[in-house]
Amino acid sequence: MIYLDYRERRIIPIALEIDSHVEVTNLPVGDILLPIGNECILIERKESHDFIDSIKNSRLWDQLARLHSQENVLDFKIKRRALIIHGNLLPAVVNERLSWASVFGAMMEIVYVYNIQIFQVETDYSFGEFLRVFRNREEEGKNESEAKVRWERKIEYKKDELSWRLYILSSIPYVGEKTAKKLLEKFGTIENISRASIYDLMKVEGIGKEKARIIYRLLH
Repeated sequence: MIYLDYRERRIIPIALEIDSHVEVTNLPVGDILLPIGNECILIERKESHDFIDSIKNSRLWDQLARLHSQENVLDFKIKRRALIIHGNLLPAVVNERLSWASVFGAMMEIVYVYNIQIFQVETDYSFGEFLRVFRNREEEGKNESEAKVRWERKIEYKKDELSWRLYILSSIPYVGEKTAKKLLEKFGTIENISRASIYDLMKVEGIGKEKARIIYRLLH
């Protein structure tokens, strides 16, 4: 189920792409309500030109104050609040002659003072995808999980010396296992590689000047 404020009829077709049950109602605050069990995500949606205009006339702050202070909507406890800027900001900023300093200052106040997250989507399609992903991540608890070090290389303990040499060499930035094998084929040992000059390293297939400099710098 997705609840839309009656003023958001334009996005009904987008919401129906995500959920066949869309109810248009009079939300006391916010524009979109996504139920998650007994809780909900409450979203304020603003077209880019409306966002810029609401900064200029200060209407934005009254809306966000109510969004920030509200605890429950339609018997759902508000779990998360967000502001979506729908559309390209550049034309709106230029047309309204508002400085980027004012725009970024407003965004920072929204995040840090009102504790409301901001997202920008430029097209109707990306807006629909945002809603779909947002709801799915909340339902799966992914927005509550702890941060993971995604880039960390998994260590596989292998007994043979060649595997260890390949592992060590492939840990160098921009040097994968394929290049590591070529280095060992050329120089035989890591010690010999460490003694090689940048010019010598460049003789290995796939190693240009910049990559040779990185390898040389890390092994000296």
